[in-house]
Amino acid sequence: MKHIMFALALIASGAANAVVHVKDAVIESVYCGYVDTYNMCSILFTADTTLHGQEGSCHTLPAKRMQFKGDTPMGSSLLSLALTAHTTKARVDVYARSNCSIYPGLSDVDFITIK
Repeated sequence: MKHIMFALALIASGAANAVVHVKDAVIESVYCGYVDTYNMCSILFTADTTLHGQEGSCHTLPAKRMQFKGDTPMGSSLLSLALTAHTTKARVDVYARSNCSIYPGLSDVDFITIK
């Protein structure tokens, strides 16, 4: 039942806001730092990002990457997951939030699932 509710929440959020996702990809690289004036961590994938939803998305740059802030408790958790997946070459599914608040044109990471 818990998994069904989670799936329904994902479907509902996808219908309300267009976001991108990466499915069954490997994390090619991870970096954190200050790019221009942006404080962020960035994940590069081996697969393209895919639009998920009915409307347009803020993810407009032709890049196979997503961003997140590393200086928050959740950011630390996402960084740990990303580094674990990168080190082990495990396949991941990554969904983005419906905004690009960290770097213009690149989606903010919502969650990472290691397969």
